[in-house]
Amino acid sequence: MNFVAAALPRRLLVGQAQLRALTSDGYLHKTSIPTYKFQNSLLKLRIPKLNETIDKYIASATPLVSAEQLESTKNLAREFATSDGAILQEKIIAENKAKYSSYISQPWFDMYLRYREPLPINMNPQLTMKDDPDPVKHDQVPRAANLIYAAVAFYRTLRDEQLQPDIYHTKPHRSQTSLFNNLVKMTPDKVAWFTGYLFGAFALDMSQYTNLFRSTRIPLPGRDQLVVFDESQARHIIIQYGHNFYKLNVLHPDGTAIPEAEIAAALADITSSPPSTDIPPLGAATTLNRDAWADLRNRIMSASSRNTQHLVDIDSALFAVCLEDMKPGSPPMTPLGVTTPNEIVEVTECMLYGTGRNRWFDKSFQLIVTRNARTAVNFEHAWGDGVAVLRFFDEIYKESIGSSPAKPHPGEQAQKLTFDFPNDITEALNKAAADFDNFRSSVELKVLQTQAMNTDLLKKYNLGVDGTLQMSFQLAYYRMFGENASTYESASTAGFKHGRTETIRSCTIQSDKFVKAFASQNTSQSEREKLMRDAIKNHAAISKQALLGGGWDRHLFALRAMAEKLGMTLPEFYNDPTYQKLAHIILSTSTLSSPALDGGGFGPVNKDCFGIGYGTNDIGVQLSVTTYKLKTTEFLNQIEKAMADMITVASGKNF
Repeated sequence: MNFVAAALPRRLLVGQAQLRALTSDGYLHKTSIPTYKFQNSLLKLRIPKLNETIDKYIASATPLVSAEQLESTKNLAREFATSDGAILQEKIIAENKAKYSSYISQPWFDMYLRYREPLPINMNPQLTMKDDPDPVKHDQVPRAANLIYAAVAFYRTLRDEQLQPDIYHTKPHRSQTSLFNNLVKMTPDKVAWFTGYLFGAFALDMSQYTNLFRSTRIPLPGRDQLVVFDESQARHIIIQYGHNFYKLNVLHPDGTAIPEAEIAAALADITSSPPSTDIPPLGAATTLNRDAWADLRNRIMSASSRNTQHLVDIDSALFAVCLEDMKPGSPPMTPLGVTTPNEIVEVTECMLYGTGRNRWFDKSFQLIVTRNARTAVNFEHAWGDGVAVLRFFDEIYKESIGSSPAKPHPGEQAQKLTFDFPNDITEALNKAAADFDNFRSSVELKVLQTQAMNTDLLKKYNLGVDGTLQMSFQLAYYRMFGENASTYESASTAGFKHGRTETIRSCTIQSDKFVKAFASQNTSQSEREKLMRDAIKNHAAISKQALLGGGWDRHLFALRAMAEKLGMTLPEFYNDPTYQKLAHIILSTSTLSSPALDGGGFGPVNKDCFGIGYGTNDIGVQLSVTTYKLKTTEFLNQIEKAMADMITVASGKNF
């Protein structure tokens, strides 16, 4: 369900980055291929055959349930496939034929928007940005102003369709050329994707970008609403400092950008006094259960017309900025080997949820900048996944480190938003903050930095990076608990029209054989190595299937959503203990890599879950694990041991 960033080293030399400057008219760049050129020619996500999905489902269930339970599940699944399942399959196929979209898109939006639990920890992930090498930007105001200006440049580049399309280049020597650009530009939009395909260039869906700016999630009873505002209402950003909110215009009426120097002056003015906590913490309202927040929001709006207008100001902002008074972790640009796991934990906790009082978790994204210039993006998950956010994240980082900070120059001034809070609302907001304190204190976050594995070692022994790490998680869990765990790894289906994600089920029949061989004292080195390599190879195969929409999770989810839409009694298949066990995720994992990423984090998806964010480089592996206090440190120790044992076996030795 959640999406997480890779944990990669923070240190970055200026020479490693591609420095760049804005165009003369303030864009990040100008594209020769229109931004949305491929949108009307993207392939639709294929609806799998029901029997294929059932076979994959049974394969995922095999290592998780007893032989007796598995036989019962097989019978139930076969019956479902020839009765209710067949009817529902026909319905989703017919509905899918009538629209140019993904069959999973609308049900997936609905799932997120009907989710009633608090967004922080449960839903919103965060991406921590690498430090800016420029010492001047190791302070809050210059770095925040620089990044805000870069973010506005990204917005304008996207708005005016000058942003280069998202393309996965498999043959860059052919597709990253003027010839390719000119051919695609001249190709009719309806066939543009196929032209790219001939050059080994696979265009990705960019529909989620329309929700990146000027947008928010608004709480409503039963189901929230995603709203995107017109730019006429959204020339500003919202800045949170302490418990206060400030509205700052960053666009002129003609759509051009307010100078960075004026943004810096406004931020300097806001932060010239210590952050105030004298007023009730309105931000804490976004940490509430969604129905409770919907009710409180109505009460706040009913209290005064000024409250209503200011909530619209927040909702319609291009994006939100949190000027955080904390100084988490080590000073900027601290070398990798000097930064301690506890310092990384401090940063991750700050960026993932902080105190909850000076955040607005409903906004599509918040840019968080701490007093010591540590920076992150925290984003709401219903509107999209990591693809658009990571592109935005990378682009503003590249732009910011390639530019010098502007000297503050007074101009555009921030407007402080003043709310009217009667006693009952004040009490409700204070209670929300206190309840969130209890909630966040129930979560444990630990970090492991290890050199037991690195990309060079994995390459040396011809081991796939992601599959090897995923198998280390399987082995660690099996050694701790003596059983396998239902495992989730996110795979993007952005290669298809309105694609979202699919689940890679890392716990497999092959991983089961592998962990049992490593747990047994009577298995030879050669047998262990064979089964380990089989499991890693199989993980690569099912990952590729998931990227192409060939997993089973989304298909069965869509069939269930159709049953609910038709008012059918839920098929017994979905009440089967096996389905319930697979749906109850124990290891929730995900990774991204980017030259701008310093790390990231997300919360456990249930009380029994280990939320694992991970990343690998030529130095080692870093993992960030969140749980509801489930022997987190012991689990990390077991992962490190699993990694070391796997490398030992790969080297031809036994342990």
